[in-house]
Amino acid sequence: MAGALLQFAGLASAEAQQSAPIVDDKYSLKADREAMDKLRENIPAEKRAENDEKAFMDQMMTDITKNPSEVRSKFSSIMSKKRDAFSKDMTKTREAFTKKQSEERNQFTTGQTKSRETFAKEKGHTSQERTDFYSKLDAERKEFYSKQKESRDSFEDETKTKRKDFDDYVRGKTDEFNQKHREFTQRYHDNKKNLELQKKQAAEKKRNLEKDLDKEYEAIKAKPATPLGTE
Repeated sequence: MAGALLQFAGLASAEAQQSAPIVDDKYSLKADREAMDKLRENIPAEKRAENDEKAFMDQMMTDITKNPSEVRSKFSSIMSKKRDAFSKDMTKTREAFTKKQSEERNQFTTGQTKSRETFAKEKGHTSQERTDFYSKLDAERKEFYSKQKESRDSFEDETKTKRKDFDDYVRGKTDEFNQKHREFTQRYHDNKKNLELQKKQAAEKKRNLEKDLDKEYEAIKAKPATPLGTE
């Protein structure tokens, strides 16, 4: 019985060791990661985005064995996709705005038509009442279309600002990439030259070794043969 209890205790201890973490959380790297995340939360969103973009560009140019043309092609492809996404979003926004204004016009026109029909069915209106009524409708129509024009002009101004901001952003990021790419290209060519030099030195070392071996072999061949003794 005592042996069984000891065996059960051993199994329980083993299971506890398997389920328990190797070290307490405060000693693990997890704690440092969480601390970094908290520090990152205190960084303004714009600055975080800027840091992420710089890290992304640096990562693109980490491998100095990659041809610079491949790196530029990848960057161009990414920026092209960003332009397409921006244009599509702008198109959707414009279509939604145009649709909204069209619905508002239809609703306004329908409302004015009903008002005219209702007024026309009513009997006993004086000439002045009719003049005042239609003048009121005309004033409402002018005010409505004036507000729609103001809304359209505001939309166009906002769209132009967004387009300009995006173009400025793309231009700035392209300039930043070009600067980094020039530095990367220099590192790439320097590394390529070093590799070629190492390859050349290795080939030269091999040739010299082969020459030394040939000399030793020629020296051995030049020595007169020593007759073997007979028994």
